[in-house]
Amino acid sequence: SAWLKCHHPGIFACALLNSQPMGFYAPAQIINDAKQHGVKIKPVDINASFWNNVMEADGSNGLALRLGFRQIRSMKQTESETISNTRGNGYQTIEDVWRRAGIQPYLLNILANADVFLSLKMSRREAIWQAKAISGKKVPPLFSQHWQNEFINEAMVSLPDMTLGENIVEDYISLKLSFLNKGILDKNLPLKLCSI
Repeated sequence: SAWLKCHHPGIFACALLNSQPMGFYAPAQIINDAKQHGVKIKPVDINASFWNNVMEADGSNGLALRLGFRQIRSMKQTESETISNTRGNGYQTIEDVWRRAGIQPYLLNILANADVFLSLKMSRREAIWQAKAISGKKVPPLFSQHWQNEFINEAMVSLPDMTLGENIVEDYISLKLSFLNKGILDKNLPLKLCSI
């Protein structure tokens, strides 16, 4: 294991994260150590993650560690498998996830709080707002277009961005770690990943 950690720190970290809970190192500590050894970490993403953490191409002939749905508190393996099995070429909206995956609205709220909708160009606050708007009643696909046309066209709500502190708190509540350190989400924030 020492050889693997030395020569393949990303694969080593991925295996440790997939073996959680181990009771010794928290996920935040494992990820922080991997970053210090040059591993690029990619967050949990609705269109790219699976249940387990995986290694994927990083775009520069290397590998990056993609965090899996297992990192999200209150998420079940069967729910994540349903999401990944029905996404096809990717989800376009939160409502798309709800309709195609057939998941309950409470799970959309869990996913929104975990900030997994970044690939949909949606901030955490926007995602939480949209997830809370979805009720449990589904409209059959045949009538969905007609049903949407019955709504009154209202102006889009402009929500203020969450503060850095609010984002860090939400990260720890949802994932037990934070991605708001320099370089993880290309936001150039000078914070270091830490465990609390």
